[in-house]
Amino acid sequence: MTTTISAKGQITVPVNVREALGLVAGTKIELSLGPKGTFVARKASRGSFFAQFRGVGKNVPYRNSLEAMDVLRGPVEKGDVA
Repeated sequence: MTTTISAKGQITVPVNVREALGLVAGTKIELSLGPKGTFVARKASRGSFFAQFRGVGKNVPYRNSLEAMDVLRGPVEKGDVA
């Protein structure tokens, strides 16, 4: 499979490669030099496991974790043991 580098240094990744790797617009790719003048392209890692969730909870309707737990489990009555 062959592709051409544009005047701006950009390359086009063929459709079958994008689909196989799940690449969409905005996906970050790691490039590294391989042996004998080859280079390896792979989907960039997302960092730590927790990094992928950063910012997810910004729009939750709860003010704190106790309110969230009340919604999930129901309010705790006095005398209930958790």
